[in-house]
Amino acid sequence: MHKFDLDTPALVIDWDIMQRNICAMQQVADDAGVKLRPHTKTHKTPLISHLQMRAGAKGITVAKLGEAEVMNAGGVDDILIAFPLQGAPKMERLLYLAERANVRVSLDSRQVAQDISDAAHARGAKIGMYVEVDVGLGRVGTMHHEGARDLVREIVELPGVEFLGIMTHAGHTYKAKSLEEIRQIGKEEGEWMVETAELIRADGIEVREVSVGSTPTARFSANVKGVTEIRPGTYVFYDTTQVLKYACSWDDCAQTILATVVAKHPDRLIFDAGSKTLSSDAAPNGLFGTVKNFPNLEIWRLNEEHATVRIAGEGPLPNIGDKVEIIPNHACAVMNLHDSFVAVSQDQVIGEFEIQARGKIR
Repeated sequence: MHKFDLDTPALVIDWDIMQRNICAMQQVADDAGVKLRPHTKTHKTPLISHLQMRAGAKGITVAKLGEAEVMNAGGVDDILIAFPLQGAPKMERLLYLAERANVRVSLDSRQVAQDISDAAHARGAKIGMYVEVDVGLGRVGTMHHEGARDLVREIVELPGVEFLGIMTHAGHTYKAKSLEEIRQIGKEEGEWMVETAELIRADGIEVREVSVGSTPTARFSANVKGVTEIRPGTYVFYDTTQVLKYACSWDDCAQTILATVVAKHPDRLIFDAGSKTLSSDAAPNGLFGTVKNFPNLEIWRLNEEHATVRIAGEGPLPNIGDKVEIIPNHACAVMNLHDSFVAVSQDQVIGEFEIQARGKIR
């Protein structure tokens, strides 16, 4: 079956491009001599995690405990939960998961460390932990250098937890305006983390892992001496935002939405793929996705089920009933909106797969 014979809207993954992306990022890690622990919040699919590990990845990263449970049920047993866990229900689930998998967590406060310590110690368990460090995003993370060192001093002796290292996410790179600025952020990300690790080691504390994340900066921070691990996620599919942030080319984008033209007017077209399909995340250019093979079409507005497309220049136009391919702005958000995706190879459908970790927000 050809992909253009699918009903729409349809979430489509080009399996060949995806596997090429998996191998390319693994090569980045191998060339730099660091471990790759990919963030699976992008694909949310245990099968793809196994493909990444088969290529050489050393475990995975997830955003939520629920995602970790799905991945473990799918046979993945080395998992970093890169989110501070709070509340008795999560402690219970974490400890149950730790009976079945090598699970580690991230945190940025004494309180979270204490809560995990108390719960694990009461069970006679020990949970590995990373201290999350803020290198510029201003989200989760204690301040780099002395801030992180001081927190490690507070928590390193707690029972029930084992300090493994430090991690960060240079998400502020998405505000960068040039490749050179992204390169500099990636270099600083790595250097500040290595310097922070050295401050901690000066206290006689072992720092096994210096872990950095972000698809745009991965190839730069990976090459900073002293970094041990990278955690990019979006690279598996890429998207419009990654192209505009110099992380890849259009030919590297494995994820598309197949949509149908349902209305045509002199100044606009309407596609059957709105915010429930594409997400409401705008790209750096202010648009809501890129229409492949039609550079004169701009998706400038989304409603729940409608994409309003501006005709912005000369060139051929699709007609009512024609199908178009859209490269979404944010691959991770799009995967979370769909129950399943269709895999294609050389434009032919090869299977449909459930997105097993979609909606696992707890």
